[in-house]
Amino acid sequence: MKLILSRKGFDSTFGGVASPILPDGSLCPLPIPSNEPPRFKDVMWRGEPLSSIVSAITRQQIGPLDGMHLDPDLQEQSRPRAPGWRPLFGQVGSAQAHLENRGIGIGDIFLFFGWFRRTVRVRGRLVFERTAPDLHVIFGWLQVGRILRPTIERSSVPHWAAAHPHVRRARSMSPNNTLYVASRDLQLPSVAGPIPGAGVFARLSPVLTLTAEAQSRSLWRLPQWFYPTPGKPPLSYHSDARRWRLDSAGCYLQTVGRGQEFVLDCDSFPEARGWLRDIFTNVADHDVRTERTAESPVRK
Repeated sequence: MKLILSRKGFDSTFGGVASPILPDGSLCPLPIPSNEPPRFKDVMWRGEPLSSIVSAITRQQIGPLDGMHLDPDLQEQSRPRAPGWRPLFGQVGSAQAHLENRGIGIGDIFLFFGWFRRTVRVRGRLVFERTAPDLHVIFGWLQVGRILRPTIERSSVPHWAAAHPHVRRARSMSPNNTLYVASRDLQLPSVAGPIPGAGVFARLSPVLTLTAEAQSRSLWRLPQWFYPTPGKPPLSYHSDARRWRLDSAGCYLQTVGRGQEFVLDCDSFPEARGWLRDIFTNVADHDVRTERTAESPVRK
């Protein structure tokens, strides 16, 4: 099995601000703005349009009629769905070539992370907390259950995936345009089900926080076993030993500024399975199981 730490959502270039950690501690990952549908007003976040959040934290720079690149698309209840819908993630170009070169396939797990910051309400308006740190936080996951090639095998793409941007614009994308379909259930040793094969973590937790305390968001604090040693391929894009620092309690990693998909081979780092177990046991035990994707899909 391989683990992919996948950078997604608002950043300093696309969106210009962090995704919010709402006052109740819940994570609200924001898809990057785009000139394509859906619009922010048409995607729901816990019963309200996502536009009410994004308009507030961007000070109206991004509004209800602005579109988004909804990818990864992890929550069934966020918008009307065709029967049979499954969570999806698309990748293309050099980032997809990197995944292919690393042999990503069925059963591998994406952990999606992004830039987050705490918010508060001031006179009823949602704003970023003035002294809140910038954090890289794991916000969602997808275990690969099926792999599709929309550009070269369009007939193999199910009808319920037609609205995804990597399907809708497939003809204009390079031949390696790829769609990862979530497995029905999460298949991990020692993790009791049922946990869906993809979803969004409900709230901030230490086990989901990558950024080291009181450091810039790109400096991560990781378990000690992450530290690369001879004979073990390091987290991809992070082979430079100067990026790593080991101590008695763990290790620090100065992450690269570019790159979307960071791959770790769990055969070389078997401790990764225990780390995943901790994430899905300690965090997902309540948040994921109680917000499980419904058995009956929402119909258009």
